[in-house]
Amino acid sequence: MEKPFGEDAASAEALNRSLRAVLSERQIYRIDHYLGKETVQNIFAFRLGNAIFEPLFHHHYVDHVQITVAETVGMEGRRGAFYDQTGALRDVVQNHALQLLCLVAMEPPARFAAQDIRDEKLKVLSSVALPFGDPLETWCVRGQYAEGGGMPGYVAEQGVAPDSKTETYVALRLYVDNWRWAGVPFYLRTGKRMASRVTEIALQFRRPPTQCFKDLGVKLPQPNVLSFRIQPDEAISLTFSAKPPGMEFLLEPVAMDFRYGTAFEQDLPEAYERLLLDALRGDSTLFMRADEIERAWRIVTSVRDAWKDAPLPELYRPGTWGPPEADRLFACCQGAWRTL
Repeated sequence: MEKPFGEDAASAEALNRSLRAVLSERQIYRIDHYLGKETVQNIFAFRLGNAIFEPLFHHHYVDHVQITVAETVGMEGRRGAFYDQTGALRDVVQNHALQLLCLVAMEPPARFAAQDIRDEKLKVLSSVALPFGDPLETWCVRGQYAEGGGMPGYVAEQGVAPDSKTETYVALRLYVDNWRWAGVPFYLRTGKRMASRVTEIALQFRRPPTQCFKDLGVKLPQPNVLSFRIQPDEAISLTFSAKPPGMEFLLEPVAMDFRYGTAFEQDLPEAYERLLLDALRGDSTLFMRADEIERAWRIVTSVRDAWKDAPLPELYRPGTWGPPEADRLFACCQGAWRTL
């Protein structure tokens, strides 16, 4: 079963009931192709195979987490008719973005087995909390690309209603309200006609104490960032401060990069190759379970309910990182949207 799996919480639950009437859960494979990408799978290896990193995935050290799923394309072909009934929230956040959130936030499973991993992902989704007590514009921004750069605006695309209010961009601030992540904002954004095609998870760590550097008059150390580049160039990068060569004591950010193209001299399999092979093997580790789907839809449905009295989507120019109104989501922490 390829996404979209339903269009809201109620339809997803009804679809699951229909499937369970003729199939057992172990016979159903709900595909999210992002879970077949090498770097997504490498999150497991990186966190659980390296004792120095796993303890850092914790509110004691992490200031915030950013998850970006950006595309440069718009409504090429005849996609507009489908997209206008779906929008960015249901097309990407409900599946890709929330699944990436699960993998970076989940607890280590007891075993590397489908049941254990999916149990931990469900716990993350069950712990997601939206800041409904705050004004909507401080935790959620919708956008729609306008005309620009020789490209039509969204409402001029084939198959799109000329008065459409469908969002082509959405940014959210939410929380995973459990012992590991309490108080850490998770920022999710996705959009069409963005500045570049990129999918990334980035953990920004808390700033170190800087008192000892202030008398030197140097640029203070920047926060460390650990990023997982899912596409297009799959990689893992860690930035840290170091002193450049010279007689003066200065601090500059540098990066340690792991890139598949240079570390391993072999072609990466396509995501669907891995997922279809796993389905033939009967391995459901990288597929979504019914209760995961339903819980993710409840989160998205709650956001859509909050939009009922919201203003129209903010317009943004093609080739940018979305509407500038999304910057106000960072008022509660030290940071800003990454430009990738």
